[in-house]
Parts: sequence; C-alpha cells; structure tokens
Amino acid sequence: MDEAAHVVVFCDLDGTLYTGHIWQALKRHYQARRMKLPTLYFYLYTHMAIGLLYRLHVCSEEYFFRVWAIHMAWLFSGLTPPQAQQVFDAVVEEDVLPQLRADVLARLREHQARGEPVILLSGTFQPLLATLAARLGLEGALGTELALRDGRYTGRIVPPLCFAEGKVLRLEAYRRAHPEVDPAACTAYGDTHFDRLALEWAGHPVAVYPTPRLAALAAERGWPIVGSPQQSD
Repeated sequence: MDEAAHVVVFCDLDGTLYTGHIWQALKRHYQARRMKLPTLYFYLYTHMAIGLLYRLHVCSEEYFFRVWAIHMAWLFSGLTPPQAQQVFDAVVEEDVLPQLRADVLARLREHQARGEPVILLSGTFQPLLATLAARLGLEGALGTELALRDGRYTGRIVPPLCFAEGKVLRLEAYRRAHPEVDPAACTAYGDTHFDRLALEWAGHPVAVYPTPRLAALAAERGWPIVGSPQQSD
C-alpha cells in the first residue's frame, strides 16, 4: 500500500458500475412497500413537468438533472437515519447488487489488488453510497449528504450536490484531507459528459459505457473506453 498511497481510484455509480438508476430503485422500493406514496408521486409528477420543459428547451439538461437529484431528498423527509438505513440496505441488496457491471467491478478489483483504494464518487446520497461501498469491500464513498435536524432528515441536501462540478469539490475536499494523494496518479471512471470535470481531475480518466458526448470527448482526448458506447445522452 505504501508505494500506491498517492494513488486512488474514483468510480461513478449510475451507468458506470451500476446499470440502473437509483431514483428508479427508490421508486420500486417505495411502491412495493406503499411507503411515502404522496411524496413519491408529487416528486415524480412535478419533475416530469420539469423534464418536459427541458425537452422544450426552456431549461438546460444540467438544470433538469440537478433539480431531479436535489429534490430526491424529499423521499427521506421525516425519516430517522435508522429508518432511512433500512431503505438503503434494501435498495443495495435487492436492486443495485444484481445490476452491477461485472467487467467494471473486475477492473476495480484489479486496482485493489495493486494496493490502490477504490472510492465511489456519485450524486447518490452518502449513506446509500457508503452502504454499497462497505458491501463491496471498497475503501470509501463520496456522495451527496442528506441534511439532518432534530434527529430526522429534512428533505434537503447539504451542498454541494456531488454532480458535475460538485464532484470536483468533493474530490478537492478529499485531497485536502489526504494530502498524499496525487491527482495525476489517480484513475477516475465515469459514463456521461457530466462526469467530464471529475475525469479531467484525474490523471487517468476512463469512459465507461459512455454516452455519445463523452464517447466523442474520450476519442478526442485518447482516453480508454470500457464497454460499448450508449446510443443516446
């Protein structure tokens, strides 16, 4: 580990290590257990409306995804951390683990075999991401923190959202806490153009089953590509 102490591997979740989407996993979980259904459907319908505005070019794609991710915290409003942890445990076991990309996980195991710690880097909520990292025997997780007040989640996040430039903010905070880490020696895995800044932060970016825009950027920059490019962004 000493020789590789300055090397860390950062891996995105949705679309990169995991073929699904966390919001869909949460939707299935809440519907199956008839849990917080008014909140769930209010979240889905209001954000479908925002999606329509995006398709009409009234708002940007980034704005749509950012608002969608931030407001997903509504689904945990009023829950205590132990109550929410039951959701995170179930989602990881029932939905995420069965849909992991075996080839990507194998690459992460190769990094670990070389003594390179692997950390999940995703907009997913930190407790869920940490649960998955622990379940997989990975060394850590950098996600989006949920706000707490009086022992319950408030339905808000603690900025930054770990998305786009927010990922770089989380990476820089990690680097300040671990000054031995050298970004030029690190590897980062991502699947969309919103991962571009995090990929550029690392000296060894890897595009994984990339969207067309990321695939084009990877080809232009000479970045390795794992898996077949997706058909749409």
